[in-house]
Amino acid sequence: MEVTCNAQDRASIYLTREISNRLKVGKSVFWLVPGGSSIEVALMVAKALNGLDLSKLTVTLTDERYGPVGHTDSNWKQLIDGGFALPGATLYPVLTDAPLEETVQHYGEIIRSCLSESDYSIGFFGIGPDGHTAGILPGSPAAYAKTTTTGYDAETYLRITITKSVISKLDEAVVYAVGELKRPIVEALNDTITSEDLPAMSLKTAGKLTIFSDLHTEE
Repeated sequence: MEVTCNAQDRASIYLTREISNRLKVGKSVFWLVPGGSSIEVALMVAKALNGLDLSKLTVTLTDERYGPVGHTDSNWKQLIDGGFALPGATLYPVLTDAPLEETVQHYGEIIRSCLSESDYSIGFFGIGPDGHTAGILPGSPAAYAKTTTTGYDAETYLRITITKSVISKLDEAVVYAVGELKRPIVEALNDTITSEDLPAMSLKTAGKLTIFSDLHTEE
């Protein structure tokens, strides 16, 4: 019997294993989850983790679209509406109905605290056809930010995001990128393009990088 798993399946299985193996031996895990096209994988992982002791798991977003709590375009709302549930874990939504600057500051405090207090930090990321990852768009203020988190007007949305400095502190980054439009971006990760022009390049600064796509899987 031959079983073939697609990139979505492989990514979810891998993430579940990386997180659950550490939780089972009493390690504290900090998991950053994305929005966009990667939400379905995050939902699959959350479902697979249910039934484990999740008391040492902490979860927040890699980025969010600013607005009132529960607004239509919110990454967190889309996750929750999709069934994202981790009983026993500590979940930190980004939006609190506070002003943008206050929201960004509070989000940064959460990120710094979780990074310092966890035994293992793992970020799950998508990559856009323009080379962005999290809410870090090419040439945007976020691509140059030195702070932990930042917020800025990206025209379509007011974006709140972690920065490249956070990615460099992660023990592991896992990427899910499928489709022909993303082929050049995945291939470009082998080049020396600056992370200001191609923010996805910053994913290479994490302690470990694993990429799942319909092109190849690379660790």
